[in-house]
Amino acid sequence: MTALVCDLGGTNARLGLVEDGLLLPNTVASLANDAFTDFPSLLGSYLVSLQKPDLESICIALAAVPTPEGARLTNRDWDIRRDDVAAAGGVSNVHFLNDFEALALSLRQADQHELQVLYQGTKSSRLGPRLVLGAGTGFNAAVCFPSRIGQASIVSAAECGHMTLPIEGEEELSLQAHLAAGRGRASVERALSGNGLVEIYNWCCRSNGRNLRFHKAAEISAEAASHGDPDCQQAADLLLRLLGRVSGDLALAFLPTGGIFLSGGVTRSLAPLMRATSSTFQTAFRSKGRQSSFMERFPISLLLDDRAALAGCAEWLRSTGAAGSSARLARDDEAT
Repeated sequence: MTALVCDLGGTNARLGLVEDGLLLPNTVASLANDAFTDFPSLLGSYLVSLQKPDLESICIALAAVPTPEGARLTNRDWDIRRDDVAAAGGVSNVHFLNDFEALALSLRQADQHELQVLYQGTKSSRLGPRLVLGAGTGFNAAVCFPSRIGQASIVSAAECGHMTLPIEGEEELSLQAHLAAGRGRASVERALSGNGLVEIYNWCCRSNGRNLRFHKAAEISAEAASHGDPDCQQAADLLLRLLGRVSGDLALAFLPTGGIFLSGGVTRSLAPLMRATSSTFQTAFRSKGRQSSFMERFPISLLLDDRAALAGCAEWLRSTGAAGSSARLARDDEAT
C-alpha cells in the first residue's frame, strides 16, 4: 500500500510517501508555497517528480482547524478542499489533520526523532502525557496521552495560538499595546510567531530611539543568537520570556511528565539562548509562584526532526487502518 503524507504550513509544504506504514526518506521533499498558485499545483509538481506513483490514500496535516472536507490555512490564503486534493492525487481516500495533532501523534514514538535535550526534568515518566508546542509561521500546541494497559493513546489538538497573550509588568504592557494596535487584542501567536519576533524587534527599536536595521525574523534571531545587535537581543529575550510563560501555563494544564517538545523555526533559531538552566525561557517557564519547584519535574527537548509531522500522518493512517502494519519513521539505511 502506498500513501502520500504532507505537512502543509503557511510557508512550506513537506511531502513524502508511505509504503506499508513506513515513511520513505528518499521521497521526502520540502517545497516553498510561494512557488505555487495553490496546493493542487504544488501536489501535482511533487507527484510528477516521483513519476506519478499510484496512491491509495493521502493524509495532510494542515496549519488550520480541519474538517472532513478540508480547511482554509490560518496563515495563507489557500483553501484546501477534499475534491481538489483527490483530483490532483488521483485518489478518493483523503484525510485531514491539524499539523500539531500530527506532531503529537508522532510522539507515540518520540525516541525515533532527533531531539536536543534542554532540561532533563526531575520526575519524568515514560507513561506521562507528552506536550508539543512551537513557534514558526504561527503558534500552536497539542498533547499526546500515551497508551496504558488496555487503553489506546489519545491525542488532543488545540488552537493555542489564539489564546490571549499573558502579560506581566509595565514593559510588557507597552509591548501588548503595540501588538494589539488596530487588532483589539494581542494573541499568543501575535507575539510568538515569526512575524511576532519582527514586531517585537520593531517595538524595541522604537522604544530605544533607534532605526530598524533588520526586517526578517531569521536575521533578528541570528543577530540575537550571536549576541550582535542589542535590539535583536532584547527582542529575542522578550519572546523567550513570553514563550517560557506560555509553555509553563500549558505544562500546568496538561502535566506533561512524558516531556515537553519544542518545535518550529522560530523556536529552533533561538535554541542557543535556551540551553542554560538559568536562561530567560527556563526562568519564565518555572516562575509559577508556589508551583515553581513543581515545574522542575518536566523534561524539555527541542524537536529537530522536520519529518515528525509526516511520521505522525503515517501513524494516523496505521492506527485507523488506512495504512500498513508498522507506521514508523524509516532510517535512511532502511529505505528501499
